[in-house]
Amino acid sequence: MKCRSCNKEEFLDFISLNKQPPANAFLKEDDFKQEMIYPLDVTCCKNCLLVQLTEESYIPRDKLFLDYAYASSISGGLRNHFTELAKRIKSEFNAKLVVDIGSNDGVLLKPLIESGCSAIGVEPAGNLAKQANDNGLDTICSYFNKDTVDKIISENGKADIVVASNVFAHSDKLKEMAECMFKLLSKNGTIIIEVQYLLNTLKDLTFDNIYHEHYNYWSLTSLINFFNHYDATIYRAEKINTHGGSIRVYLKKGKKIKIENSVKTLIKEEEKFGIKKYQTYQEFAKKVYKIRDNVRKNILKLKNKNTKIIGYGSPAKATTALNFFGISKEIDCIVEDNKLKHGKFLPGMNIPILSKVQIKEKPDYAVVLAWNFLDEIKKKNSDLADKFISIKDLEI
Repeated sequence: MKCRSCNKEEFLDFISLNKQPPANAFLKEDDFKQEMIYPLDVTCCKNCLLVQLTEESYIPRDKLFLDYAYASSISGGLRNHFTELAKRIKSEFNAKLVVDIGSNDGVLLKPLIESGCSAIGVEPAGNLAKQANDNGLDTICSYFNKDTVDKIISENGKADIVVASNVFAHSDKLKEMAECMFKLLSKNGTIIIEVQYLLNTLKDLTFDNIYHEHYNYWSLTSLINFFNHYDATIYRAEKINTHGGSIRVYLKKGKKIKIENSVKTLIKEEEKFGIKKYQTYQEFAKKVYKIRDNVRKNILKLKNKNTKIIGYGSPAKATTALNFFGISKEIDCIVEDNKLKHGKFLPGMNIPILSKVQIKEKPDYAVVLAWNFLDEIKKKNSDLADKFISIKDLEI
């Protein structure tokens, strides 16, 4: 195996989450026997510190992204997040053309257009690209590659801003993506990348953000190491709240760009935390295995009281967590706001996914599996269950 970032071959393996199905491969009942499972193991490159899935855990991207069940606009929190980003792109950069890579259902394209920018999305999932185009949001159904970039440039010119929200976690072709981004970018343009933050994963034990679609897990240190190969400078870094803790970085072509204090501060924070020490990753694994024991014990305690338990939310993290914990029959069903998942079953554990209106008997507990939206879910569904708890509450 070669590192996806630096091409070196020395790694430090540190955690296995067992064999699991792809996290968003929701099933119909007839599909149970054909379901495929793969190792879900994580390693760290000794050279550039990119944390990534092992070679044995790799699933080709065509099996993961061409039909996709995650629609970003379902979440009010994410809609607000991208609306604020669109306003900032307009006010700070006065961008004329913005290209959003991995644009999903157009959650950023819509507020960009409303703010007065021209915006184009690139999205490989046919179902989501169609949905965006049907809503009048210009979306190219394709992976982000040379042909797509040539098409955009020939029809629209180069982009002032290129946005990549969480796609650097999802990319198994990092070199191709970086080269295409810089080709598309205008001379003084800016690339804005958002990605789940490895430091949050390690510190907050959010292991359920690990799944097959996330080939890579980035720190600011590993992002800087990667972009050093492309004569580019990350000049600003910000912590943001999406996906249980992420970072947003801004970069430009060239090495003579002034680096803001936010970058230096975050690098120091990572070093202090121990981002370069193998012991940090080993301790993370030890704590995650302990969490599994605790959750199993605590949910069985609830069931022993003859309580009726449902889940709420079936994001990819729920697939990882419930498969790792081995929880299936303990939860009667999962309520989900995303209509694309209704009538299907959670991968691996085969828990039925329903709409809210299908819940006829009020359960004792709703365990919120989309824990990063706990407050939003409780507020919108206060009458659904006697008590709402986060899956995180069962980890202690």
